[in-house]
Amino acid sequence: MDARKRRRSLRAFAGALLVPLVGVLALAPAAGASAHDFLVQSSPAANSVQTTPIAEVSLTFNDRVLDLTGDGSSALAQVIGPKGKHFETACPSILDRTVTVPVALGGEGKYTVTWQIVSADGHTVSDSIVFEYRPDAAATSATGRTGRPRCGTDAGTSTAVPQSAGGGGVRPDAVVIIGIGIGIVVLALLTSIILILSGRRSGRRAQRISDDV
Repeated sequence: MDARKRRRSLRAFAGALLVPLVGVLALAPAAGASAHDFLVQSSPAANSVQTTPIAEVSLTFNDRVLDLTGDGSSALAQVIGPKGKHFETACPSILDRTVTVPVALGGEGKYTVTWQIVSADGHTVSDSIVFEYRPDAAATSATGRTGRPRCGTDAGTSTAVPQSAGGGGVRPDAVVIIGIGIGIVVLALLTSIILILSGRRSGRRAQRISDDV
């Protein structure tokens, strides 16, 4: 009787651990994916129509944008308009969650704002938005330039967002992967215990039926 109770208790314990473990494994990939910064607001807004001249383009993210150099050059923000010319007039600046780049727009047409930042988790993320510019005839049009302004402490080289950031610590996605691996091992062990206990119980039932016959 005592052995039977112990087996029942062990099965109940294994089952109790199994449910939350499955939930953790299901949520782990989503938690890792949601760690990166993403754009929540821009001015001009994506797919909007701008009818008046603007002096800057601003991009606001859901979390803090890392300024690795202290001068905003770890972020990239370029505004490309008609004929593939650049209309950003200086390097971007970073203030908490917002990246701002000064611009002088040219003629009527579509403008693509491409950005690349180092998000709060130390990963580089990038994307782009498009808006349309329809100024009135009296508006002044800039001619644009063939390349973007050179940024950073070394003006002789074109700086871009570093591909690796974070100072050598354990990356958040590595933590997620390790957690998933441990969870899979524990899940396999619990499954094995349940199957072994169930097999023993079925074998003993079959033996009792055979003895009765």
